[in-house]
Amino acid sequence: MKIEERSRIGSPKIEDAQVEMALKRFRESVHGWSEQEFSRTRVIRRSRWDAMWRMMANPVMVWSMAGALAVASIGVPVNIHHRQVVAAERQAELEKQKKLAEEKAEQQAAAAISDDELMSHVDSDIAQEAPDAMQPLVQLMSDTATR
Repeated sequence: MKIEERSRIGSPKIEDAQVEMALKRFRESVHGWSEQEFSRTRVIRRSRWDAMWRMMANPVMVWSMAGALAVASIGVPVNIHHRQVVAAERQAELEKQKKLAEEKAEQQAAAAISDDELMSHVDSDIAQEAPDAMQPLVQLMSDTATR
């Protein structure tokens, strides 16, 4: 049986030589493929972010970005606060004007005389013998005339 197996499989030396030859050919084909791929020219595409990170590595850019960040972090809140103060001042001014207008309207209403009062005042002025400024002189004249 051992003889039959050897005849089917072949001699171990022949098989070892065939395997070794197959491995040698495979090795040569891998080396040939590697040489071919290595010598081929390639185009390297850079990512969009690569340029940005290279630019950010520049110390001048880092300091300018830090300065812009500092100005924005201080300037924006100051601007917002200033706008709120200006809006509060405008609101206070509008309320002050409204209050003054209401007071003026009240004063005009208080100073306004009804039509009946105005007519009675005009009647009394017409009925006087002399104007108000001359009344002391008229009284003096009437006092001397009665004596």
